[in-house]
Amino acid sequence: MIRALGLIADFELQAPGTIFLIDELETSLGVNCLPAIADLINDKKSEFQIVVTSHHPYIINNIPAENWKVVTRAGSTVRVMDYDSLPALHTQSRHERFIQLINLPEYEDGIR
Repeated sequence: MIRALGLIADFELQAPGTIFLIDELETSLGVNCLPAIADLINDKKSEFQIVVTSHHPYIINNIPAENWKVVTRAGSTVRVMDYDSLPALHTQSRHERFIQLINLPEYEDGIR
């Protein structure tokens, strides 16, 4: 709950144009806080640049896929792919999109 309040305060008190980098957004947040935080991020995305990493299905399913960047790494080579460049993710079902995301061929070999 404290982390959720901190995030809310940050979004309300920072100047427009601020860049937020939040690694593993769901860490230390109770499940009951996730909807409010996901809504806040979606509401504030036009005011700030917000970069969030997450493995949590709720967060992934409630941030519009058009805003996703999929990051992979093979050794020292890092690739960033837009949602548009991953046709496997273009499905109507959010559940199916999540399943396709976690089963992308880019993740088959793991980090090399």
